[in-house]
Amino acid sequence: MENQILSDLSEKTKDLLYFSESEAPVVVADLGQLPKDQLNAKLIELNSENPGTLKTIDHNEFFDYLVKRADPGDSYMVDNANKFTALHTYLKDNFSAIQVSRIEGGTTVPIIITAYRPDSSCVALSTYAIET
Repeated sequence: MENQILSDLSEKTKDLLYFSESEAPVVVADLGQLPKDQLNAKLIELNSENPGTLKTIDHNEFFDYLVKRADPGDSYMVDNANKFTALHTYLKDNFSAIQVSRIEGGTTVPIIITAYRPDSSCVALSTYAIET
């Protein structure tokens, strides 16, 4: 995977937080060459300490939800939502097969956004939600 793409993603996720019952950072990882039909198995393998059910969410709905739930009176939340919007735009402009997955079944719910480059390399942006 191009180092520039990883660098750009790292910059776009710098200080980006996923808000649930806590705040969680978004971490970028290069999954390398990964056939699309093996993606879900890889996500489960990488999150084996959080066994649960893998659920896929439409990426547009996921990002729209993050923007809509930002309190307009809270400038920090609005800035964070705008960062998610910029990240989503960047992903749509530079990647294909964008997928948002949750591994449900526990209090800590891993959330993994994956996307593919034209060379079939895959990138993952991981965070988590706390849901009690």
